[in-house]
Amino acid sequence: MLPHRYIRQSKMLKMKITINRFRIYFFGFAVFIAMLPEVLATNNFVPIRLPHGVQIELPRNWTVLSENKLVTIDSAVQSRMELNQSLDVSHNLNFGASHYNDEGNVDALINVRYYPKLEVSQADVRAAGQSDIRELDSVIRQEIFKAGQVSGFSVLNWNGTNIQVVNGIAVFITEYKRSPIKENGNVKVRLVRVLNGSQSFTITISYHEDQEYLLRPICDRIISTLRN
Repeated sequence: MLPHRYIRQSKMLKMKITINRFRIYFFGFAVFIAMLPEVLATNNFVPIRLPHGVQIELPRNWTVLSENKLVTIDSAVQSRMELNQSLDVSHNLNFGASHYNDEGNVDALINVRYYPKLEVSQADVRAAGQSDIRELDSVIRQEIFKAGQVSGFSVLNWNGTNIQVVNGIAVFITEYKRSPIKENGNVKVRLVRVLNGSQSFTITISYHEDQEYLLRPICDRIISTLRN
């Protein structure tokens, strides 16, 4: 039988080995956690290239709408506006994508509309003062309320319009909350307007309010990837 001091030394050696293994494990885990955002950003988002050099990144599990679907959606919008004598043909729906939840229902949307007849430049946007922004916000608010009457939703909360610079691009961002159209929950909406003459466009991005914890940061990141 081994003396007690050898038994104690053996136990201490095993303990040191165990501790060192834990150190290696936790070090590796800490490195993994530190690298996780970069890994996820690399694996989960893909670049989407749009006309006039516009680019955004979307999660790869979002479904890009087909040309057929885009035409159907745009035709429905045009039909409603014509019936309500508020047709505006100065824009076109160029891109759309959706995120579907596990039940197969859409809980987030993005679409891009171009406005080739606009004359406001990036220089004009950068020179805009608070009175200009308030005037623009008032116009947008009226148009959204009018669109709600046509489409069957009401504006529940209006957060207003502000100007931000995203990757060197001066953009107007408008945010509001609206009621559901098909009894599927309130929706948070942001309009990201890039005014740049004939290359002007608006990104509309929205998600269901009950999914805000997951979808808000995703939508934030999508907006942050805008390049032109």
